[in-house]
Amino acid sequence: MPPATAARPASARATNPDVPTAESIERRLAARIGAAKYRMWFAEPTSLRLVDGTLEVHVPSRFAAEWIERHFRADVAGVAEDVGILQVRVVTSEATGAAEAPAAPAAAVLAAAPSRAPAPRDAPRWRRLADFVVGDSNRIAHEAVRRLADDELGSIRSILLHGGCGVGKTHLLQGLCDARRTRFPSERIRYVTGEQFTNDYIHAVRSGAIEAFRAKVRRLDLLAIDDVHFLSNKGATQAEFLHTIDAIGLAGARVAIVTDAHPRALRAFSEALVSRMLAGMVVQVETPDRAMRESLVVRLAAERGIALEPEAARAIADRAVGSVREIEGALARVAAALLLEDAGGIARLSIVERALGIGESAVRGAPPRIGTIVEAACEALGVAHDDLASSGRHRRVVLARGLVVHLAREMTTLSFPEIARHLGRSAHSSAHAAARRVRDMIDRGEELPADDSAPARRSVRELVETVRRDVERRSRVGR
Repeated sequence: MPPATAARPASARATNPDVPTAESIERRLAARIGAAKYRMWFAEPTSLRLVDGTLEVHVPSRFAAEWIERHFRADVAGVAEDVGILQVRVVTSEATGAAEAPAAPAAAVLAAAPSRAPAPRDAPRWRRLADFVVGDSNRIAHEAVRRLADDELGSIRSILLHGGCGVGKTHLLQGLCDARRTRFPSERIRYVTGEQFTNDYIHAVRSGAIEAFRAKVRRLDLLAIDDVHFLSNKGATQAEFLHTIDAIGLAGARVAIVTDAHPRALRAFSEALVSRMLAGMVVQVETPDRAMRESLVVRLAAERGIALEPEAARAIADRAVGSVREIEGALARVAAALLLEDAGGIARLSIVERALGIGESAVRGAPPRIGTIVEAACEALGVAHDDLASSGRHRRVVLARGLVVHLAREMTTLSFPEIARHLGRSAHSSAHAAARRVRDMIDRGEELPADDSAPARRSVRELVETVRRDVERRSRVGR
């Protein structure tokens, strides 16, 4: 019996119940892998379609395509063969356009490849600029990288990106390499970390192949070196890197560098090397703000096939205030929680809070001093220490008191009466009320207006998490 296609009239399907349909295949697949897994990976926005005798699995991202190919290859192939369909393919639709894998036997479901010219078989897999989420914290850095990739920076042929961990520097550096390789396929491009550069240099010296090492590196069209701060205290390697930059520059090639701090703040770096790194364009990649974190949460959740309620997305963005890696870690915990709970494939606020431990005691090891919590809260809200013990009712003072009580209860073993005494209060009921006020503000999703202490709006949950991180940092330094 020939397989059905999307073009077959509905009346033909209705009169012949044995003809397979996308709906019947969906039911078979759900029964085979279980309802929870089906809802997570094959419900909206993923869909199954029958087109010209081929079963197409339409997925929202390459991540979803690779996951399905890796974990559900046999299941999808099996239900397709059960109804007489021998061809299966995965179709990926992303912001950059649709990309299809070629038709293949049902026994080999293929993940879709991105829509672009194929790279050489031995070419490294670099991240793409098209996949980079742009916001106020990285807009300048992204534009500078894009222009260097397109030769739109005039005489500027070197760029240095600096910033904290997990803010997207490596993605931008690899995106530059990928964009240059796509636009100028004949160019010689090398992406290397500071550690790899050091190890290759040491090996070349010890094996007597230093000239071959120099010839290989200095004839590149683009040298992209990540984590160059690894060269700290390595005088000989720094000198070699300095000469490499000079040689590449004289040849008219390009250099792109990533480091975790501004060149002037790098420890044990030679003055000559710092000067050379400052000769090009120097751009800071800042920590993502709240709006960008929310965009990242939604984007990364969609790539993982996680459906998030808006309140849940905001909770993750408020919790993961440090970097993109924290967001990815949070989403991994949420995905694990969804596998254990029959939540209809939707990550609701309650599931996110349980997965991330929001609201649970954070006491691990030696608890911080309450004085540390007071210092961090006062600094975050621009409040003087003496104001907390006063009778003042200014909004920021009241919030600071509540913040101290809330975090002291989460991060220390102090009771409400003990916390009240630290704040100069005789009755512990005031501490109870202050903590409850902050908890209610978090539950309502309240936001604080921009002021001198914070130039942008932020949620109370974000404020709590920021101060918590500051308390943990201060406690580590003080030990």
